[in-house]
Amino acid sequence: MTKSLSIYATCAFMELGLVRGLVRGLAVVGLAGNVILGSSAIADTSSSSATAIPPIGSQCLSCHGTDGRPALADVPIIAGQQPIYLANALRHYKSGQRTGGQALVMQEMVKDLTDKDIEALAIWFGEQK
Repeated sequence: MTKSLSIYATCAFMELGLVRGLVRGLAVVGLAGNVILGSSAIADTSSSSATAIPPIGSQCLSCHGTDGRPALADVPIIAGQQPIYLANALRHYKSGQRTGGQALVMQEMVKDLTDKDIEALAIWFGEQK
């Protein structure tokens, strides 16, 4: 939950070139995440999938949208993407192999994901059509 505000803040300030400072400050602003994106706000998503997003996925919604279709032009659409591609991308962000663009933000977001979390997220976003 504490990452939710961090992601929101990251998306909001990405165009201002403050990503590096924001990533370093994630822990500072993260405590307010429960207020903005608490679990009750996430439970009522209007996704096309019959299953709810895995709980760890709440951190994805601020940038990628409630169904994997972001409102921000510079954030990738991950809805309907091949699950194997999504899982590999998340693993590469986590290991630091994927760099450039918004990699600093993604590396911070995936650093604590388990393999099980990665698989669950990849499958869920892949199912969104």
